[in-house]
Amino acid sequence: MKLVRDCMFSNVVTLTPHATLVESIRRMTREAAGFAVVLENMVITGMITEYDCIKWMIQGVKPESARIGELPVSLPQIVHESTPCQELLQIYYRRRFRRFPVLNEDEMLSGGITEKQILRAFPRSNLLAHYRVADMIASDLPVVPPEMTYWDIARQIAQRHRGCVLVREGENFLGMITEGEILRHYVSPTFTPAATARSLAKSRPENIEPERDLLHALDLFTSTGHRRMPVVAADGRLVGLLTQTDLLRQVAHSTRSRQPVLNPEDIAEPAIWFEPDGDHRILAVNEKGARAMEIDTTTWVGRSVRELSQDPAIWGAIAILLSSSGHINQINLPLRTGKGDGVCLSCRFKLVHTPAGEDRIFWAMAAPEGGRDSCR
Repeated sequence: MKLVRDCMFSNVVTLTPHATLVESIRRMTREAAGFAVVLENMVITGMITEYDCIKWMIQGVKPESARIGELPVSLPQIVHESTPCQELLQIYYRRRFRRFPVLNEDEMLSGGITEKQILRAFPRSNLLAHYRVADMIASDLPVVPPEMTYWDIARQIAQRHRGCVLVREGENFLGMITEGEILRHYVSPTFTPAATARSLAKSRPENIEPERDLLHALDLFTSTGHRRMPVVAADGRLVGLLTQTDLLRQVAHSTRSRQPVLNPEDIAEPAIWFEPDGDHRILAVNEKGARAMEIDTTTWVGRSVRELSQDPAIWGAIAILLSSSGHINQINLPLRTGKGDGVCLSCRFKLVHTPAGEDRIFWAMAAPEGGRDSCR
């Protein structure tokens, strides 16, 4: 598992409490991270985000005169360069932090990490192919009409807390306006509060089709650097919005439900996921599972799980039992490792129903209480 130092960025925007809000906005909008760290005597005293700036502005704060030290900045969740990236997902699930200042071993600010870096840090899993973009998008779209003007757009972004609005005229999708674009317009020489959504919208934002799987979505997010993408059907209809937050939320939920989508390493015990039908093709294996069964994940994903049993017919029987009961809490099985060695393991199984209707079997294993001979 990668550490924070392996995937963080170093060009963190830093502010002093004496900086004005408009100065802070100018500095933040030059970078793509979406946040800035407040330092006083080299000590982190707070963090502000693009959302904070928009919220304060529509509350009546005057960016030209208000100073950061006078505003209710939030205290960030701080992590260290040596923190495993895996832990960031746990922090995200517990407290919903999406941006982290990073300290080095001397407790000095050395970088930052956001959802984009977290998503890039986790290994790709074929389990993602069993979830579709359409399964994750919310029906409540942050849509605004093209004639809406600047401050009303800013209010919509703050109220909906989605990081953007989508501009639609009838059934025609015209474009997207992000928090960053709202702030960049405010500090631009051509700023006017009469600017409309039609003029501010990015007319051709990167989009994704609803039938695409999450593996494709993850690759698209990490290759483009976008934090959010409209979901557009083949006929051009706007049907949803997919964000990096949506992906992380799904990953965090799957960790708690022990049905990981993005990262099989979330499971503490050795585990393998395989198809319930046909040849029972292996879909994913975590590192502990690979060690327990002496297999190489790069060559065994896609092969049949039947090769890992002294009695290949057992997998069909397990699939039939799971189709009626849904789970098997414990069964000792005589297995054969990838190297051909016999081994007895205590196993549990669960039939997992995916939103895309492509079910899979989750198989976790441990040494049986009765020892190796308990399978005889």
